[in-house]
Amino acid sequence: MAEKKKRRRGAELEAAILTAAWDQLQAKGYRDLTIEGVAAAAATTKTVLYRRWPDKARLVIAALSKFGEMPSYQGVDTGSLRGDLLDLFGQMAAVLAKLRMGTLRGILADRLDKLDLGQLMGKANTSHTVKELIHPMLDRAAARGEIASADQPERVVTLPGVLLINEVIGQRQLTVAAQVAIVDEILLPVFQSVAAK
Repeated sequence: MAEKKKRRRGAELEAAILTAAWDQLQAKGYRDLTIEGVAAAAATTKTVLYRRWPDKARLVIAALSKFGEMPSYQGVDTGSLRGDLLDLFGQMAAVLAKLRMGTLRGILADRLDKLDLGQLMGKANTSHTVKELIHPMLDRAAARGEIASADQPERVVTLPGVLLINEVIGQRQLTVAAQVAIVDEILLPVFQSVAAK
């Protein structure tokens, strides 16, 4: 009598799914990767996948996080606000460079397709990753006297993230020239214009 196959759960099942997603992403690319194909390769069902990841973009992001050696961003103190911002943007550009452009475009298209404009702007403005790195930069810049106040309005603190999203969506890349222009022509003047309270 054949031995009954043990049902996988939790971390074991998740690892099998993410491995299948990563393998298919490498073999087929983002566009041709399907939830059905990943489920079949992981020997599970689409329902199981959708319970954990509501769409293909989130599944691929999870696989990239697990296998893609994507570094976390570090807020480096370079000695100037300009240097800090350029260093952060450089880190982000390096992460984008690791992604295949087709994967990046696919993720962006899928994610944006599921958001209306209000939701998109809300997500950009509540993204904590960039904001958590900007606050210490502003504190250091105020302490050095580069800006009048570290107490910047929320819409100003979220501006770097919004500008990065705009650049990547519009240009599909984040060049050094664009990074410098965003910092020198937009961010520094805005941060410097906020008066101390």
